[in-house]
Amino acid sequence: MAEADQPGVRIGDVARRHDIYPAQIRLWRKTLSHFEASTSFLPVQLVDDVSLGQTPAASPAPVFIEILLRNGRGLKVPADIERKMLASLIACVEAA
Repeated sequence: MAEADQPGVRIGDVARRHDIYPAQIRLWRKTLSHFEASTSFLPVQLVDDVSLGQTPAASPAPVFIEILLRNGRGLKVPADIERKMLASLIACVEAA
């Protein structure tokens, strides 16, 4: 989103670079426009469920919750996620 919002940048070019449809960027803009804070995206790393339980003995295992959305998709997030971030993630996944 930040890249597409730069002056002189074409949404189609950004979409091609990231292998998504230009309409997806427009939808994200529309969906996220009602949030007070500026939109930000966080890096995401996909992991197998098996690797989630393999933490060093010194640190406690993280607690995750799984949220099933109306569109049939789901999110697995840390239990201590901030409400604003969770709302933003849900909006993005429901709009995708």
